[in-house]
Amino acid sequence: MLNTAIQDATNGGHEEKRAAERLYKLIEHHAEIVQHERLQEENLQTHVHIIFSLSNAGSLKVALSQVGNREKSRVLAFNECFSTGPIRDLSTAEGQQRRLIWLMEHDRDYYFSYTSNLEHQIERMIETLKTIPESKTVVIWCADNAHDQTGLRFASYLLRERKRPVHVVNVTQILKDSGHDDAPFSQALIERGTYIEIVKSYGDGIPLDSDLRRRYESEWLELAGQDHVLRFWEEDRVIGCEEDRMDALILQTVAELQEQHHSSDLVKAGDVVFSILEMSRQFVSYSYIVYRIWFLVSEGVLMFKGLPGFPHQFSIGLPKA
Repeated sequence: MLNTAIQDATNGGHEEKRAAERLYKLIEHHAEIVQHERLQEENLQTHVHIIFSLSNAGSLKVALSQVGNREKSRVLAFNECFSTGPIRDLSTAEGQQRRLIWLMEHDRDYYFSYTSNLEHQIERMIETLKTIPESKTVVIWCADNAHDQTGLRFASYLLRERKRPVHVVNVTQILKDSGHDDAPFSQALIERGTYIEIVKSYGDGIPLDSDLRRRYESEWLELAGQDHVLRFWEEDRVIGCEEDRMDALILQTVAELQEQHHSSDLVKAGDVVFSILEMSRQFVSYSYIVYRIWFLVSEGVLMFKGLPGFPHQFSIGLPKA
């Protein structure tokens, strides 16, 4: 409608120009209403929560509503898996372009996700984080996995000019401190009631001391200077891994699943993916494991049947001797 109005205002007759003017005024009026409502919302907000997936952001919003803190909270979410794909110089346009190209080449679904969630793209999130007012309390949510911990370091680096403290909620550490020996390594694995209790008790976060903030910033610069496309969480730190780090586990998993079937039939690739995520206790994207599966197929190390695509669409197995 706006494009039509522009054309009519430029090339149309008298009636078309009048209609275009009315449309402009209508759009301007609604824009003013939206802006006014947004400013009212921002004035009520005292906390800005930063999280590293859209699904976790949804869970956090629900939990904040349950404990009565939704109106005073703004939730910002990255739509990325920081444990996979290149992150060299990610705070620059060149680094973002490098990552985008790699993911579009190795993840069939990434382009749709990238274009359908514009406000959560890295470029926009960087600008949003840099403009968070000093009057707001910033809370970063994470767990003990390479994805969240890489995101934590990235966000800490982006907030390095912030004068007020940055707060963190590490849900894995909170559960460990409360006696959970096998605390989940992912926020998505926490039971709903337990998660709501965490949000209720730790919604303000725990302030990072200045030394830890500087350490996270330094560790981000180290990670962003590497060319790895895979990262693991080991011994309480993020480490860059070789691209084929998971290949041996993929082959082992395929062999074990075939043995469980008591036959030489191929097994569903989706079963392989989920078994790997469960056994490895690493937060790695589905698409990265599928990418490595297809690499092993192309090398003749694995065989497949079915439609190439998302895991449930094809089956894989070890070649017969």
